[in-house]
Amino acid sequence: MKILTMIENIISALFFLAGISLSLYSVFMRYVMGGSQSWATEIFTMMLVWAIFIGFSTALRDDKHVSIDILYDRVGPGMKKVCELVTLIFGIAFSLFFIWTGIDMVSTAYAQEIRTIDAGFPIWINYLIMPIAGVLLFIRFVEKAYRFFLKKEIPTEKEAGSEWQL
Repeated sequence: MKILTMIENIISALFFLAGISLSLYSVFMRYVMGGSQSWATEIFTMMLVWAIFIGFSTALRDDKHVSIDILYDRVGPGMKKVCELVTLIFGIAFSLFFIWTGIDMVSTAYAQEIRTIDAGFPIWINYLIMPIAGVLLFIRFVEKAYRFFLKKEIPTEKEAGSEWQL
């Protein structure tokens, strides 16, 4: 899991930095040089979407997703375990749905040979992030389920955010 964590962090950061750099290049070309680079917007958008979708997995890994804790904080330990179980079931189901629909989108775009308007980039490559992000989310939800069921770890609230403890 440490290798996956490192890969997620590096790839997400690279896509984000490359996307921001390309955006700055596009702004410079448009406003300083007077030449619009419409292809840059397509590539910039794709890079940021990839960074964000990989970020979903890193946020899940680090328990940084937005959550509403008003009820969770007021129930007992037994109900917290039920809530965690429901969250894990829905998370794994959502991940599988994400993978399935992502594969369908990629295969449809590939078969139809759809390309972006300005850059002429195959759109199936843009869509490839859907099943990849689904797999990453699935891995992280399975990791959480392993920690919850087999290692008997439960999430606890701390000042720095939600942490797992025995």
